[in-house]
Amino acid sequence: MLATKKTRNTIGRLIWVPPLAGIHLTEKETIHLCLTEIENMLQANRTTLRDFPSMPYPIGYAPNQHHNKPIHNEMAYDKQMLAAEFNRAYHLLRDEQKTIVDTIIRIVNTQSVVVYFLYGYGGTGKTFVWTTLSSAIRSNGRIVCTVASSGIASLLLPGGRTAHSKFAIPVPATQNSTCNIHQGSELAELLKVTKLIVWDEAPMCHRFAFEALDKSLKDIMPNNLPFGGKIVVFGGDFRQILPIVPKGNRSDIVHATINASYIWDHCQILKLTKNMRLLSSAPEQPNNQELKQFSDWLLDIGDGKIGQDNDGFS
Repeated sequence: MLATKKTRNTIGRLIWVPPLAGIHLTEKETIHLCLTEIENMLQANRTTLRDFPSMPYPIGYAPNQHHNKPIHNEMAYDKQMLAAEFNRAYHLLRDEQKTIVDTIIRIVNTQSVVVYFLYGYGGTGKTFVWTTLSSAIRSNGRIVCTVASSGIASLLLPGGRTAHSKFAIPVPATQNSTCNIHQGSELAELLKVTKLIVWDEAPMCHRFAFEALDKSLKDIMPNNLPFGGKIVVFGGDFRQILPIVPKGNRSDIVHATINASYIWDHCQILKLTKNMRLLSSAPEQPNNQELKQFSDWLLDIGDGKIGQDNDGFS
């Protein structure tokens, strides 16, 4: 029998339940439970089985009207397990990482209004910082929204989603766009009680997406502070993939990035500069020097030190 199992870090995954698991369901009951789980997951993404006429709808489906499901899901983490994970991860942090984690946790505890951008090239340990922060804050019963600009990057985040999915950012976003979040909705109530928003791979996203979230949070909270007074931490590397502007030239792409937005004026820059992949390998390993040379070569390409001058179009 195929069943859906809720796990701490995923919306849901199909797993094989062996016959000896002690589960005895009729075929009708099995179908009903599967449809109910599918409906729950669809509603978490602001849609429903009723949008798919070819699919049956679970008979007698009645979601709990007394609880905000997104908030309930965010508060359902095993706090003891997360506290243990944080303690283990914290002792593995390097000095740079530890300073950044301490800074952000202190800001969350004091409820200051801060927007950060964590800059670090690939291999400097940004993802490890995100997971450590998430476990620290969630272990205290607080809510963290972890999102990324791409689906692949979001899979590396605990409880991660794409930013467009989580915040209902329109596609395409324009200068006047706002997120599809209505006052009083479950998502709006979730954002009101969120203590920290982490947005990884931010340089990939068009600045209009960040501005749409900023305008929406100002309306939800409501105030005129950056992102409605929420603590937001962006992260990424401008050497990597930038926003895609159809038929745009170099100037169009540069002006589509987050540092061309008014939001950049509010960002405090944090930096990770040490390649954790190199530091974690023993210096005496025969390929260590080769790895360092390859890492330096990639950075030189990203910095424009290697290769032909860009003509602004290619």
